[in-house]
Amino acid sequence: MVCRFFIATALIAGLLGSTAHAEGEQSLRVHWNKSSETDLATVVIGDYDASPESNYLIGAVYGYQYSDTLFTLPLEMTANLGVQYLDERGYQDDAYGVTAYIKAHYRWKLPWTDKQVRLGLGEGLSYVTRIPMSEVRDFAKKGAESEKLMNYVEWSIDLPLRQFGLFQGGGAIEEASLGFLVWHRSSVFGLFSETGGGVNFMGFSFEAQF
Repeated sequence: MVCRFFIATALIAGLLGSTAHAEGEQSLRVHWNKSSETDLATVVIGDYDASPESNYLIGAVYGYQYSDTLFTLPLEMTANLGVQYLDERGYQDDAYGVTAYIKAHYRWKLPWTDKQVRLGLGEGLSYVTRIPMSEVRDFAKKGAESEKLMNYVEWSIDLPLRQFGLFQGGGAIEEASLGFLVWHRSSVFGLFSETGGGVNFMGFSFEAQF
């Protein structure tokens, strides 16, 4: 467990260090997400099944775009560092978390329109001071326990507001977006714990790019 914590710390330090002297767009995202029983595979089609605990999290993420492409593909790449407050609604003490991850973004023009959405997929690590109760229950069904340090996956779809005339830019903020975001912790089939398992938090976000 100590080894995993130092791996997470090293990744966070690496993300911050690698972007400190880079030039590129920065962003700040705030989000609210509620725990869900939905599988990550069906989240992308809007499936939502609330967890019995109804616990939720509030988070903020700083992002730095370090590349406009990934191996010549039109994918905007960002390094991200996030913090979370997890409200356990009285089932146990509330907790705090941190995520560090790399995220790829693709701007998709909607068919037969001049509008576009921004799809994002991130991969990294999540550390929490207390394992969310919905995650505890998921692992308990398998007779196992989760870990504070787990794999982290983030999936998002953002709607830039400038294209609707709702945000004209100016000042420090260049663009603003409203989005749907999935915050996902998992053991990667037992790599981070003794068995497979995980938890999804689904919700909404607002991002400002500057």
